[in-house]
Amino acid sequence: MLKNKHITNQARIFTALILTSILSVGSGLTLIKSATANPANFSQVTKSEVYADKSKSNRLPASVTNAVLKDVASRTGISTRELQVINYSRKTWRNGCLELAQPNELCTQALVPGWLVIVSHGKQKWTYHTNNNGRSLRLASATNSSQKQLPTKVRDAVLQQAQAVSGLSARSLSILNFQARDWSDGCDRSTPPYPCDPIVVSGWQLTVGAANQRWVFLSDNDGSRIKLAQGENPANTAKAVPIPANELPPPLDQGVIFRQISSGGFAGRTYQTVLLNDGSLIRVRIGDANDSERSVRQISRRQVQQFKQLLKRTSGEFRNISYPPSSGAADYITYTLTSRQGTVQYNDISQNNLPQNLQVVIKAWDEINKVN
Repeated sequence: MLKNKHITNQARIFTALILTSILSVGSGLTLIKSATANPANFSQVTKSEVYADKSKSNRLPASVTNAVLKDVASRTGISTRELQVINYSRKTWRNGCLELAQPNELCTQALVPGWLVIVSHGKQKWTYHTNNNGRSLRLASATNSSQKQLPTKVRDAVLQQAQAVSGLSARSLSILNFQARDWSDGCDRSTPPYPCDPIVVSGWQLTVGAANQRWVFLSDNDGSRIKLAQGENPANTAKAVPIPANELPPPLDQGVIFRQISSGGFAGRTYQTVLLNDGSLIRVRIGDANDSERSVRQISRRQVQQFKQLLKRTSGEFRNISYPPSSGAADYITYTLTSRQGTVQYNDISQNNLPQNLQVVIKAWDEINKVN
């Protein structure tokens, strides 16, 4: 009996050991399964986080959006609320001009990370190149879905002409709008009772802008023939009258390119400013015995040449004529401008109603007179 009892105890112990082993193996399998599952979940979460970060890095910064929308609004007068960004992508531009160099512009040869941004308003689209934060941006194109593509050589030729006409830097000018158009350029032959048959040119009409200034140009199809269009609202143009011969200022002295005489206003003083061939800009107060208000500045040779070219193109405005102020006007300043071609006179209160070519000359002259 003792022997049988001993055998029974051994059997129980053996059975307990087997059950313990089975439980241990089961637990081990459970741990292994859990351990292999956790890395899979961790990998999935990490992948999502990586993609989330990548998506965030490719999101257009608000500073770029605001800068582009404000630029379109300032150029066109359209409210930013009516504009929206319809597409954008990351870009690395190959130079400091954001790959949109103007004619004769020098660009720093450095890679510039930034964005290509497209803004839309109805049928019209504006494409911009910007840097990373929108502080540097350039308008690449302004197109209408119904328009033909503007040839690059026309774009470059018109911008170069606009630079010469305005006296502004190429970087500050951009094409705001364009459309295919036939236009007349002079006469071909006389056909009674009409004085001549117009020469019809197939080409383009382009609007060039810089800040609040606008110029409308006409071009042929390859940019070899370009014309500055006249004012678009002749009804508001000031009326010109001849200046009596005895009221004309004296002709320019030798070596003088241009002269401005300003008089009137609240102070009632008269100033004379002359531009010499060597770039000297001399301003004096007429009647100042001590010459105390005399100033002399120097502008670059390039500025002189650009202004001379502008005067040549707009010589028709200097016909010894005056644009008098409206009846009842007071405290206005009268400006008398004299070039080698003749004299024109106007006042500050009617400046915005002057012919477009004359306004271009005035703005270019004002740019020259700004103190650096």
